[in-house]
Amino acid sequence: MTPPTDPYQAVTHPDPYPYYAGLCARGGLQRIPGFEPWVAADAATVQAVLAHGQLRVRPQAEPVPSHLVGSAAGALFGRLVRMNDAAPYPLVKQALSDTLPLLVQAVHVASRLQAARLFSGLRLSRLPETALQFPVFVLGSLLGLPETSLEESVRDVEAYVRSVAHPASSPEGAAGAARLVERMATCLHSSPRLPDVLAAFAARLRHGGAPEEALIPNAVGLITQAYEATAGLVGASLLAIARMPQLREEVARGECTLEDIIHEAARHDAPVQNTRRFLHARATLGEQELEAGATVVVVLAAANRDPRVNPQPERFLPHRHDRRTFTFGAGAHACPGQTLAVTMATAAVEQVLASDLDLTPLSRSVTWRPSTNARILGGFS
Repeated sequence: MTPPTDPYQAVTHPDPYPYYAGLCARGGLQRIPGFEPWVAADAATVQAVLAHGQLRVRPQAEPVPSHLVGSAAGALFGRLVRMNDAAPYPLVKQALSDTLPLLVQAVHVASRLQAARLFSGLRLSRLPETALQFPVFVLGSLLGLPETSLEESVRDVEAYVRSVAHPASSPEGAAGAARLVERMATCLHSSPRLPDVLAAFAARLRHGGAPEEALIPNAVGLITQAYEATAGLVGASLLAIARMPQLREEVARGECTLEDIIHEAARHDAPVQNTRRFLHARATLGEQELEAGATVVVVLAAANRDPRVNPQPERFLPHRHDRRTFTFGAGAHACPGQTLAVTMATAAVEQVLASDLDLTPLSRSVTWRPSTNARILGGFS
């Protein structure tokens, strides 16, 4: 098997982990021939990059991807807390972080309901598609999107997400983003009582002095940001169970829980394999001096398997003690939705297992959805 040549190619490689192990072993910021950005792969360097005050989530000269500027997709992207470092977004991030723990029980209930709806009697061939639908149905229903609009919302989320990475998809992405924002605005303005999620988020924004106009785009952002990551986590967990049937027996004997399996899947085969950071001013990181404008690709999946923080990293151990997982980031932009993603994925996997779906094909060859950062099940032979 030909190894990948760079971290972007590795995301959809059948087995990127030997390649990641080599990056991790070299350590520090490093260069790869033919690949322009700097690369951080070992746990210590990844942690340092994610915590560095001069490394930001967007290039200084391009806060919104150039192909989205002037479109509804660009307007949505530019107002997402995940894509901004400057004021007032730290206040918005804090409001969102304070809101999400209040939703865990509601997400648990909605996840079980939507998992029963979507995964019961499912054909294996439809698993990748359904795993992507699932977080939109769960979070969309909690945010007050009409039941009749959920399937269309899945298509709109897909269009928007694709347009961020693929300029050719920009018109469809702009239309999808506009419809999502319009739907969320209708939930906000036309109902006599706000859905609990929106009400809680709005209250936290007011309490923290954050602008309330951040509510609608970041409510939409909850869905768009959960879309691929949750689907990837569902797929990684089911792949692990298919390839290690003894995991079912361990759950049955009470040696671990499904949630333990989900947490280990997030580390072992990360649904988000890498992220990027951009230097706004000249700075030193470790022993390396970087110029303003430098880009660093942060290989989260490699750091997850750094033996210095996770001994025997290649082994899938649901009961692993002191697990270090970088999949959901760290520092100021650590994902506040980790618990919700695990809650949703646990409900989906539980329903698939209860449906007695034959997962054997997952233990053989699988393909991955095209992406340079998210490892999401695309199909199988």
